[in-house]
Amino acid sequence: MVQEILAFSVIAALLFLFMAPAQEAPALDVGALNDAYKALDAERNEGLGRSDNPDSGALGWGEGAIMQSYAHMWEATGDTYWLAKIQDHFNRIMGNASDPDGDGYLSWQTTTYSTAVAWAERLHNVSNAVIEPEYQKNSNGKQAAQCTGHTYLIEFPEGPESFRVVDQTTREVVADDLPYESGAEIDAIVPFRLTITGETHQGDRFQVRTVAPEPLEFTVHQGMFIYPVALFIRTVKTTPELQEQFGADADRFLDFINTHVFEKNERDWLDMGDLGGAYRFEPKITDRFPNRIMPHNQYLSLARAWLLLKDLEGAHPLMAERAEQMARYFRSYLFLDEENDAWQWHYWDWTEYGEPGNSGWEDTSHGTIDVSFAVEAARQGVVFTDEDMERFCNTWLKVMWNGDTENPKMAHRVAENDDYRHGALMHSWTELSQWDPRVYELALTAFNAAGQPAGSAPTMLLCAKRAGMLD
Repeated sequence: MVQEILAFSVIAALLFLFMAPAQEAPALDVGALNDAYKALDAERNEGLGRSDNPDSGALGWGEGAIMQSYAHMWEATGDTYWLAKIQDHFNRIMGNASDPDGDGYLSWQTTTYSTAVAWAERLHNVSNAVIEPEYQKNSNGKQAAQCTGHTYLIEFPEGPESFRVVDQTTREVVADDLPYESGAEIDAIVPFRLTITGETHQGDRFQVRTVAPEPLEFTVHQGMFIYPVALFIRTVKTTPELQEQFGADADRFLDFINTHVFEKNERDWLDMGDLGGAYRFEPKITDRFPNRIMPHNQYLSLARAWLLLKDLEGAHPLMAERAEQMARYFRSYLFLDEENDAWQWHYWDWTEYGEPGNSGWEDTSHGTIDVSFAVEAARQGVVFTDEDMERFCNTWLKVMWNGDTENPKMAHRVAENDDYRHGALMHSWTELSQWDPRVYELALTAFNAAGQPAGSAPTMLLCAKRAGMLD
């Protein structure tokens, strides 16, 4: 009984402290913050952001955040200036889409996350010396970029004491008269490391075939900027007074997304039965995990867009089904922390060669996409309920928050973590304010402590809007 009384006293004190900052904090001046963000945005590449960059990584992690901020500003302020910004940026992005692999679909590529690959084999040699590893990937971006994609020979022309490395593609000698030592590392074929083990013989040859990093397409990058475009399309199509200015582009954007994003990603769809389903990585050898199901944040990045578009006239007829399947798949991998009535989940869960596997706990940054999806799913009434969202709130407030009302910090992971490296004004986590006003109060404390920076205005204003603190 004494423990229960003490626990009740602590909770009551915390609730009081939670309320104090909101009562004392200055009100948000929506007009001033709107103007401040317009000024900041105009200075980013003369208002273009990253929309003129065809690299999908730059578009996803740079431009996607910018376009999402426009969508936040529109919802919070009702200023059509922000819809026009999304319209302008996506027209430019579509103009930079290309089809280098000739599959008939336009998209955006990057080599940033592509790997270099090498296969090594002994030829029909006199000796029984072996070369290892037979297969390897180098996923270090700078190192992988040095791969030529050529075929090489490691050969022993004079005898077993020394060898040379020849670029068989160009017929050039890469390294000559290298002393041979069984098991010693050979690093002449950049960026790979090889060893030959055993006693060699004059005339022995070992072949090494390499594949250089190739441009890849990433669903997560597409989702980061397609999601705010979906918000634009849904807003325009459901608001008659916006039709004259934005209607034609809303229809054109939806047609483009139906074909070049939805249909293209369908070929990488993975149906997991009762669990739901999600997208896989492309079956390209230079991908880090070809054909494996994507981490939660990566397929959910695009799933958010399908949630918004699924009920609109002209949307692809499978969008609703795919959105629901991805919601079920993610929901099935949430663990309940019963002590805190909070959700825990991994960065990645998969099944490979018939066996389940998973990574460590989700991190706060990638978790913003997971939470953003859950928020959108709950708002659209797909799989996620208010109870689910209250548990996400508990993850944020009971598990990840450091308990400091004056200097709130959040943990780096969603479970078993006391590494408080993030602020309370953390992107889509603040959208949980719709289910718990304490999320808003902590975000506002952090926003005011930082001097109400213009760059954080979209996040803070949307947080306030979702909490019902704006008119």
